[in-house]
Amino acid sequence: MEPRAVIDWEHLAHVVGALGDSGESGGSDLARHALAEILGPEEVTAAVDFYVSSGRGAELARWVLWLLRPWQAMLRCREIFQTSSDIDARRSAIELLRVVADKRTLTWVPDFLSDPDAAIQQMGAGVVDQLLWSNLVEAEDCHELLGEMARHPNETVRERADFIRAFLSSREGNAEPSVED
Repeated sequence: MEPRAVIDWEHLAHVVGALGDSGESGGSDLARHALAEILGPEEVTAAVDFYVSSGRGAELARWVLWLLRPWQAMLRCREIFQTSSDIDARRSAIELLRVVADKRTLTWVPDFLSDPDAAIQQMGAGVVDQLLWSNLVEAEDCHELLGEMARHPNETVRERADFIRAFLSSREGNAEPSVED
């Protein structure tokens, strides 16, 4: 039998915030964070790069990243968006970000909406949609972005804003939220 690496669970619990002076805690968010820590930032970054390159098995990498939602993956997607001269890589990075994003990425959405590429603008609107759909942000967190989307020159972005407003209205059972046009 070959020796295998042993996980220092106590250290990992401290790293992810599951162990503190008042005791232990758990949950799926902490478990996802722990798994991302076990993989390490290099493997997470490599998984993003592999997905963006569209290699065979890329869809599995996408689903693993979606499950884990690691911050390192979000940062790598943004880095590719900001630095790559390959439009397909930039688009793939934002497409992936739609499913790995969390609330911390909301401040990046205006950059996607102002990108000259219509597909990136649409996927930027998709980030907002997915965050709301997944209950990772509150409607109030997106109020200004929804207004920007509703006024956007890209018709598909405007349509996404309308779709999101209708979704929020039905989810909350209220009148349609007001968004300044």
